[in-house]
Order: sequence, then C-alpha cells, then structure tokens
Amino acid sequence: APAAPTGAPSTAVAAGDLPDFSQYGPIRREPVPQIRKTIARQMARAWQTVPRVTHCDNADITELERNRKQYNAGLKEGQPKLTITAIVVKAVAAALREFPMLNCSYDAAREEIIYKDYIHLGIAVDSPRGLVVPVLRDADRKSLPQIAADLADLGARAKTLKFEVADLRGATFSVTNVGALGGTFVTPMVNTPEVGILGLGAGRLQPVVRDNQIVPRLILPLSLSFDHRVVDGADAARFTSDVIRSLENPLRLLSLA
Repeated sequence: APAAPTGAPSTAVAAGDLPDFSQYGPIRREPVPQIRKTIARQMARAWQTVPRVTHCDNADITELERNRKQYNAGLKEGQPKLTITAIVVKAVAAALREFPMLNCSYDAAREEIIYKDYIHLGIAVDSPRGLVVPVLRDADRKSLPQIAADLADLGARAKTLKFEVADLRGATFSVTNVGALGGTFVTPMVNTPEVGILGLGAGRLQPVVRDNQIVPRLILPLSLSFDHRVVDGADAARFTSDVIRSLENPLRLLSLA
C-alpha cells in the first residue's frame, strides 16, 4: 500500500499491535490451526479485492416442501433423501447456464473475464476443523437424485475430514446454507476467484396475502453476494428470480436436464 502523506493521520494498525489483554483478566493463547490460517488468508483476500454486493429475495417453497416430503416418504432404505439444498443446487446450476457472468472469474492483471464452460458448485460445510467448501462437479449435468447422493457423500466426508485438497478446488460458484443452523439472512463472502455465492436462510411459515386472503406459506430467504466488477445488480436480480421460479414451480425442475 502507498505510504500516507507526510503529516496525515494513519488509521493502519499492525497485525501484532494488540493491547495486553491479561491486565483485564485471565487469558489463554492457542496456536491457530492450519485450516483456520487458510480461511483467514482467503477471507482477507476476498474482502480486500472483491467489491461485494448482496441481493436478497424470498422464495415461496410451500408446494416444493410438500412434494419433497412425499418423494422422501417413498424412498427405499439406503436411498439418499432429497434436501432443500440439493434442489437449490439443481436450480442454481440451471440458472448459471442462462447467466454465465456469474460463472466466471475476473482477471484484473490482464483485464479479462474468464468464462467457464463447466459448472462446479462449491458447497459450504461446517466441519470439525472449520469451514470447508467441497466441490460438486458438473452439477448442471446431474439429476436431482444424483445431486442428493453426491451432497450426502460430500457432507459425510467433510464432517469426518476424509477429503483431499483436490476436493476443495475448482468451484465456479458456491452455495451456503445458514438456515440449517437457524439463520435467516446472511451476506456471504464471495470465494474469490469465483464471482458469486448464494446463501440460504431457514424456511419459516409466514403470513402471505394470496387471492385477498392471508394464508400461511413456507418462505425461504435467499441472499446472493456477487462481485460488482463483473456482475451488475440487474443481472443478480434476474439470476435470483430464475432460481426462485424453479423453486416455486417444482415441475420446472423436471425440464432442467
């Protein structure tokens, strides 16, 4: 970073410039685990380099949830259950075909946009060692049952730490589900060099006006964070609306090969 002009006040604080916390009470120090060091570096890089904006919207998943439960009730023992995350992954993969500006990377050094003709989705998982993002490859080419099976496998391997470094590389877009932990809204960090990440909140029954009547509907909050160097707000809104259309019209998912 350029030096501050002579006489100008500096707001920079050195990384190790911390007060003596022990003067206020007992403390303990622990070395930072390697995975946390990696997360810290990546998050700092993303924060410093990506002009992030978050677009929020809601999807009415009342019918989708009813159909999902009926589908799962008919599964045989051992077959992976269909989750909301799996369905969202299917809808996101299809939307990325229509909105390639969210499936690219920005090369600032060469002033080029790198469009990718493949769709690999990073799926954020809360592992015992911290946040990991294993990659579901070729998500747009897979059926819903296959996506459900792959997500179950990725989640199990991440939570038992049985994954390779290669399993965490190559994503073109990410999905994170804070709703599984009870969260409603989130402004997820774009996992550079990706340019977009979709956050899912917890689906909750809410009063909604339909046909001039107030009725309970299951509403799923969606939060799309994107790199504004590549993606405009209008693109983000259209992309999110496309995902919502798939979630609110379950039969539409059948045509998303």
